[in-house]
Amino acid sequence: MNEILDWMMVFETYFFYVVVVFMPVWALVALYKRTKVKNVKVAVNHGLLWGYPLLPIIYGVVQLLCVVIALGMDDSGPVTKFLLYFLASVFWFIAAVISEQKLVLEEGILLSIYSSRKSGLLRWNRILDYFVKEKDHHLEYHFFFQKRLSGKQQNACGGRCKIVIRVQDRQKKAFHAVIRQKLDPRFEVDPLKILRDEYKP
Repeated sequence: MNEILDWMMVFETYFFYVVVVFMPVWALVALYKRTKVKNVKVAVNHGLLWGYPLLPIIYGVVQLLCVVIALGMDDSGPVTKFLLYFLASVFWFIAAVISEQKLVLEEGILLSIYSSRKSGLLRWNRILDYFVKEKDHHLEYHFFFQKRLSGKQQNACGGRCKIVIRVQDRQKKAFHAVIRQKLDPRFEVDPLKILRDEYKP
């Protein structure tokens, strides 16, 4: 039993240092990557909790509760440790917010700041169709697009793939304005063109 406790203490010590060091580094890398993306029209917050990431918020709340409990026990050692964990959760929150954003650019939608423009950018001309679903506090935009794979990779979605982007109520006006400008003219049907057999979807 003592050996298990010793292993748990060792694990907790390493976990503490990894978390306290890794989270600020991740936040800095995310901020740097974000600043490299220019001319962003809309930055869509894509987290599960009203656009914000759920896990770091839960983690931060738990650490604050632990701080309160440690203060109630009048034990300064755990208070410092839990405060550092809480600070790490703040950096985690910053990194997650930036990492989960979908950035709407002039050329298309950048799905990840960690991808190159070539692999991570969903260009407007690749989008084949889209529709919108209304949810309680956000809209779901379902975009259908042509998958581009290189080399010997197998096309898992048969050439036609779908991505869902959650747009919060506070951002839907700005987001839909871009969609109207970039996509709707391509999908509008002119009856005269159909009669003249000129319409090409």
